[in-house]
Amino acid sequence: MERAIMPVLGNLAWAPDPATERVEILDRFNGVPTLGVLQAPEGDHLYWRVFGYVPALISVWIYAPIDGRDATHLDECGTTELLDGLIFNAPRERYVTVGVAEGNRLVFEREWLLPANLSQPSFTTELTRFLLEALNIALEQALPPGRREVVDRASRAVRELADSGV
Repeated sequence: MERAIMPVLGNLAWAPDPATERVEILDRFNGVPTLGVLQAPEGDHLYWRVFGYVPALISVWIYAPIDGRDATHLDECGTTELLDGLIFNAPRERYVTVGVAEGNRLVFEREWLLPANLSQPSFTTELTRFLLEALNIALEQALPPGRREVVDRASRAVRELADSGV
């Protein structure tokens, strides 16, 4: 099973690894890339800003490794089907990385085993649950004060998202 890219904190969310060789942009919002493919030494990855900004400048990102079959899917499908089979309703589980960015710079990342066959609503629920747990575990660690504040802001933003029923 492919391993997901491990982003470097502080990097731009759509270019999470300094060794990224190429970033292909499939969608933007207000000029900011929100969906695309990045090429890195670890292999190609789909990147996607999942929820927009939740609240203020906090955003949640997914990085999913893709193979040749996945790349063909991205080339051949319509825009509304891009995530089908890769993220939503995927036929197999896959490791992805979940990133949290503040002001488009990554401040937190964790690897997640994305379950197979998750519908879009189930994906949102499971991702939020996973991210809340990961952020809470991080807050239980002895983090430096500046890092603790960033993780706490991210945790509050994701909690607000979960409480809104997204």
